[in-house]
Amino acid sequence: MPLYDLGTVMSNATALLGSRTDITLSQASFFANEAALQVEKSLFHESHETSAFTSTTSGVVRVMKPADFYELINISNLSRSPPQVFTAITADQVDSESTQSGTPEFYIEYGSWIELWPSPNSTYSLSIRYRTRPAILSATTATPSFETRYGLAWLYKTTELLADIAQDMDASAYFRTKYLSEMAATPSDFALRQRSARAGQRVSLLGWLDNR
Repeated sequence: MPLYDLGTVMSNATALLGSRTDITLSQASFFANEAALQVEKSLFHESHETSAFTSTTSGVVRVMKPADFYELINISNLSRSPPQVFTAITADQVDSESTQSGTPEFYIEYGSWIELWPSPNSTYSLSIRYRTRPAILSATTATPSFETRYGLAWLYKTTELLADIAQDMDASAYFRTKYLSEMAATPSDFALRQRSARAGQRVSLLGWLDNR
């Protein structure tokens, strides 16, 4: 059983506010989800990183974004050796150029697609690295995608938002401070990744010392 799931956070958030009977189950669920989204937006975390593979069609500049797309990390041409990462440009830059076809080197995020420039003159294999959209939690046993270490921050933010709708401004301010303090004290995935990289740079010389 996970330490923090939707049901646990809802029940504990209402308990922290004195088990108020004027907060409905639907309100608790809605604001627990909103709190999870706010935690998600504050994070750089690996659990949302994924990739998709597609290919171009000659003369077609649009590549549709994956259904669960939230944020682009990069897009690269796997048909080149070594693979070439595309460079982001603006729509104004493309619109001011004459129409060209060739091997795409640039991209624009526009609407629900990624637009390539120049227009592909052949079939090219592409890799799209991106972050997925946070999921909405409906079952009481559902858990968010962020790590358990953020669970207490999720609980505090949920309690803050429920205090807002209950018009308990003192409790709202108190749990907002608790949330911010907990988020500041919790290392992000990015910080842990950097810590791991620094640890990987260490070199052991025990064998050399033993043979002196």
